Formats: sequence, structure tokens, C-alpha cells
Amino acid sequence: MKNKSPKPKYRKIILKLSGEFLGSRRETFDQTAIRYVVEQIVSAKKLDVRIGVVVGAGNIIRGRDVSWPNKIDADMCGMMATVINGMLLLSMLNETEHEVRLSSALAVDGIAKRFAKFADLEFYNSGGIVIFAGGTGNPLFTTDTAAALRAAQFGADVLIKGTKVAGVYSSDPQKNKQATLYRKLTYDRAIKENLQVMDLAAFNICRAAEIPICVYDFTQHQLTDVIAGKTPGTIISGGRDD
Repeated sequence: MKNKSPKPKYRKIILKLSGEFLGSRRETFDQTAIRYVVEQIVSAKKLDVRIGVVVGAGNIIRGRDVSWPNKIDADMCGMMATVINGMLLLSMLNETEHEVRLSSALAVDGIAKRFAKFADLEFYNSGGIVIFAGGTGNPLFTTDTAAALRAAQFGADVLIKGTKVAGVYSSDPQKNKQATLYRKLTYDRAIKENLQVMDLAAFNICRAAEIPICVYDFTQHQLTDVIAGKTPGTIISGGRDD
């Protein structure tokens, strides 16, 4: 007897993934890692949900880590690198049965469609997978902010952020073994305590749009379980803290 797919709690989803999930310590692009990402997205689509993916560029470059005299130029390189990752995901997902489009906040003629809210929203609502690249199209804004912005623009039920830790902690769990894992947080507390899982702009957008944020370990848990509400990580919303 086949296991039944979990019933989704969320129907309209924006998934934020670091580019680090597409690579490894040795390779910028790791085929095993890429296949895992694609499998997670395809499995989620089997729940008949709407999904958009905002991809970062951590496997290639991080603007904040580049020691250039001009911060703007470094950020622009980071945004362009997200287009490379987006093109990779597009190519891999095109091998599946799903309709996919790459939407870039930066103009990259011949490679990606320029972000157009109404056209992309129509594609998203029709069941196609939208991969968002190019960040917000402006330097000094993170891909987390881009994900929050797309979640608000597309009326998402949830913004899901995949990470390499169990959720949101009181401090960096890799540096502080006594750090507390939060299961529930309010936007206000996350902002007040300056929790580093997202930047303030992303928190503020989600708070204004009343979009809950789910932060979980992408490497250890199934995206389908998160979508079903079996949250293994942290939920940030307008409700009460733990």
C-alpha cells in the first residue's frame, strides 16, 4: 500500500534557498546536491501547490564577502551569479514534467525573462514553477529581502527558508552550544533581538504583509512535511512567542 502524500497546510509558497545548496566544499556545482534540490521541489509540486523559488549565489559569490573598494559592484556580481544558479535550476527542472520559467530582476536577454509581476503571477497561479533570480534588481538588498518581496507580491501563504541549521537560535549554534532553538517567534521579537536568520528589511516586509516565515534545516527534513505544517523548525509570525 502506497503512502499517501501529506495534505498541504500552505497552498501558495515562496521558497528561499541559498546557492550553497547547489554546491559543496570542493565544487561550485555539485550534482548530488543539485539533484536533491530538484527532488525537493518536484515532490512539493505533487501536493498541487503553487511554488516560486528565490535562489541565492552563496556557492559562487557573496557580495558582502568580496573585498572590493566598491560595495555596489560586489553586490551586482552577486546578483548576476544568482542568474547562473537560476539557469541551472531551470535546466534541471525542464527535464521534469513541470512547466518552469526563470524570472530575473536584472535584464539578461536571451537567458531569462525580465521580472514582470502580472505575467509571472499568472504563470505561478496556473501551476508553473517560477525561479526568481537577480535579487531585487538593486544592490544593498539581500536575496532574503527579494524572497520576502516576492512573497508579498504573489500573496504567498508562507515564506519558507531552507537553512543548514534546525531553525532560529538565540545565537549562532555553531559558536555557542548553549544557544536556544526557538520554535515560535513574533516578527517583533526577531527584529528586536536582531536574530540573524534574515535581514530587517525581509522581516519588515513579511510583518507588513502578514506572511509567516518558516525556517528549517533543508538538508535534514522534507519540504513536503514543512508544507503540510509538520514544521520541524521555527515559525515567525504575528502570534505569540514560545
